[in-house]
Amino acid sequence: MTGTMFFNMLLNIGLLVLLATLLTNMASVRKLFRGENSTIAQKMALAVIFGAISIVSTYTGTKTGGAIVNTRVIGVLTAGIMGGPFVGMMTALIAGAHRFLFDIGGFTAASCAVSTLVEGVLGSLVYKKYKAGEMDSVDLFFLTAEAEILQMVIILMISKPLGAAMELVGKIAVPMIVMNSVGMVLFFKTFDMVYMREDSLFAERMRLSMGIADKSLVYLRKGFGKRENMEAVTDIIFGEIPCQAVIITDEKEVLAVSSLIDDSRFRREKFLEHLTGPAKGMKAECIWEEDLDEEIRPLFHSLVTVTVPVMTGDEKIGSLSIVVKKRRRVERSIGDFLEELAKMFSTQLGVYNVEYQKKLRKKAEFKALQSQVNPHFLYNALNTISCICDEDAGKASDLILTLASYYRQTLENDQYMLDIDTEINHVRTYLEIEKARFEEKLRVEINVEDGLSCQVPSFILQPIVENAVRYGNSADGVRRVEISAKRVQSGPGEELVRIGVRDHGKGFEPEEAERILTGNKTGSVGLKNVNERLKSTYGKRYGLEIRNTDDGADVSFCIPYQAES
Repeated sequence: MTGTMFFNMLLNIGLLVLLATLLTNMASVRKLFRGENSTIAQKMALAVIFGAISIVSTYTGTKTGGAIVNTRVIGVLTAGIMGGPFVGMMTALIAGAHRFLFDIGGFTAASCAVSTLVEGVLGSLVYKKYKAGEMDSVDLFFLTAEAEILQMVIILMISKPLGAAMELVGKIAVPMIVMNSVGMVLFFKTFDMVYMREDSLFAERMRLSMGIADKSLVYLRKGFGKRENMEAVTDIIFGEIPCQAVIITDEKEVLAVSSLIDDSRFRREKFLEHLTGPAKGMKAECIWEEDLDEEIRPLFHSLVTVTVPVMTGDEKIGSLSIVVKKRRRVERSIGDFLEELAKMFSTQLGVYNVEYQKKLRKKAEFKALQSQVNPHFLYNALNTISCICDEDAGKASDLILTLASYYRQTLENDQYMLDIDTEINHVRTYLEIEKARFEEKLRVEINVEDGLSCQVPSFILQPIVENAVRYGNSADGVRRVEISAKRVQSGPGEELVRIGVRDHGKGFEPEEAERILTGNKTGSVGLKNVNERLKSTYGKRYGLEIRNTDDGADVSFCIPYQAES
């Protein structure tokens, strides 16, 4: 008899694994499992699914001595572990109520119903542990064994007469504890593949889109509207993914097409209207054959076009589209890939558009300003954001906004002189981006005298701070930067403002400091430019002071103090 129980339970476990495999291949079910902030309706749907699985386990169980040897515990525990307390308890109520009604007044009807509720509680209690990634197969095995042992205890406590209950437990305890514990591991791992599969698909999309974006960067930085650049981009995408065509448009016309088939059809005005329509966020849309006008519909027989807008800020500047053959579910995977790629393109275009606008400045004083911007800063900032994207999308989004704010401050400033608070805030924005790159390896201290209110040349401070961040790492690898601004007495009736930046690096070589202060072209461009601007603005006796300290370098300058009215 015991051998028959083991065999029947093995068949039941195989049935549950088959059900789990079928369910995880349904996109709607996978979406329920992936939902981080599920609605009550979605949680109820999960509870119904697991409740149904538990009911199937009851029906396929083996009747023995007034009890049913079954695998119901597997569905109930999995519901609590993966779905949380609400899903776990609702599943337990569904399965427990069914077990009681299945055999009303039966020898073990009440005890099995109660034990089912206890199993729902057990699964719910370890939900957070599972979410934290702290549960493995061994934990699942012993959790199920504990649940089955509790069920045996409840049968002994509730089912009467006690002698019959003890005889029943002696028959079913070992098969149910052993087989359900093994079955739980197999069943759970099948459902857990939902997460592994989705993570793998997401990682693959990101890898592909990052690779394409990296190859396209050199062309995007030259401008979105130039046909030869966009043709190079469509060729790159076309070479990376299987499709019939890749199309890039601006808001009026097709800029580039890479295609296996005659590309004249993609340039038709009736088709272009679908690609240049208003943007609906950054979501991909499918253009089916049936959506097209009758005169061009035959040209797109058995084809579907997946299109997504390309944005700079909130403005749509064009579209990126891929044409594929009609196949089941292929459109969604292409859409997910296109959305990720378009976001990267939009970020790159936005940043490089800022750079382009900077180059258009015509004022002479800002021409000098542009030459002092470290060209590696933007590259490093984008690399930092790219790395953080995989780890913390929210943080990456904040950094993109910070980078945009940084360039907006530079672009929108058309004044040569700014108040010191504005200048300090500009430096703070720059340092926020650098802190994301160096993390705990960059420590900054800013001390501005209370009530200090004066004007300073625009963008005068960042090149000094940038130099300190770049070269100011101490022996322990930490970059410590101290920024200060305070009033000092220069002589009778003359007040100056001293602004200094101190680091704890190796300091300046004497020859390097001399080249900066004398304006030699081989010196630091940023610091040389600051020195020249100071002298041009305030006179030859004002300029940078560079000195090495016991543990680093101190770069400072003084300007006449003129309180703002």
